[in-house]
Amino acid sequence: MRARRGAALLAGLWLVVAIAAVSLQFSLDAHERRRLGTLASERGQQRALAQGALALVQARLEQAIRVGPTNTSGAMAILASSDPWHGIDSLYSGTVLVDSTAVEVEAHDLGEKLNINRMSEQEFQSFFSFLLQDFSKSQQLAQAIMDWRDADSIPRPSGAERDAYIKAGNLALPTNGPFRDINELADVMGMTPEIFAAAKPYLTTLGTSQVNLNDAPIPVLRALPGMTDATVNRILQLRSQGRRITSVQQVFTQNVAGGGRGRGVPGTLQSPAVLAQMQTQAAVNTSQIELTITARTGVQSSPTKLTAVVARSTNGAIVRFKSW
Repeated sequence: MRARRGAALLAGLWLVVAIAAVSLQFSLDAHERRRLGTLASERGQQRALAQGALALVQARLEQAIRVGPTNTSGAMAILASSDPWHGIDSLYSGTVLVDSTAVEVEAHDLGEKLNINRMSEQEFQSFFSFLLQDFSKSQQLAQAIMDWRDADSIPRPSGAERDAYIKAGNLALPTNGPFRDINELADVMGMTPEIFAAAKPYLTTLGTSQVNLNDAPIPVLRALPGMTDATVNRILQLRSQGRRITSVQQVFTQNVAGGGRGRGVPGTLQSPAVLAQMQTQAAVNTSQIELTITARTGVQSSPTKLTAVVARSTNGAIVRFKSW
């Protein structure tokens, strides 16, 4: 009798433990489902907030094109009247309220950066030569970048293809295609963290790579074909005087000997072909803007980030690119 009672008690205890275990598992599953549901809901809300912020900024950009500046006096007003998106970084960066929720917006003129998927070997070399003041290192970096980006597996004299990366024990290998993200440039052979940190602010993978002569920083200007130190100084002088560059011809002339890429004479180019290339790659207005929009519904929420490119056209402000 006692044995039967002991066995029944033991069976009852095991049953209680089994029920408790099953209940705990159901509770954990329910908690995980609630957590996933909450995360999905937050992501959905944050995406909606980011989309709303993009629509608001786009509307403001269109209004700037159609209406123009309200104040027409002063040097900055003169600049804004000819380029309604002038000073985009300060005017459109900040907090935007969407349904009473603050959304952070960063705006940058893509004409202030160089698109590494569109640059030539010579442009890379000119850019890094100015940045590093080292011709040999800039040549090696330029050729290594081109080898990473081009479709073949034949290394340039100072470049590097897949075999060189494997031999060096590098985990990242050339994609033989366009750079998907600017941070991928850090994996190129010869690119040190210090060089990458110095170059990154001037580079992008977005936009048409047209350089805005009125706003671009010196390292970006220096990468343009036919650009000399003297011409850069001339551009900076015009800016400091509050004078707007209205055309490429205002800064450059053609068929004047001695232009080159050295110190040179301000405003001179070696040939009509170089001037034509400059007209293709240089601009005098803000025509494309990169927007980085960050939305967060709560302090502990993981933020949602939206990157968009807004282009200026005859139809207003058009969204050309979006990425989450």
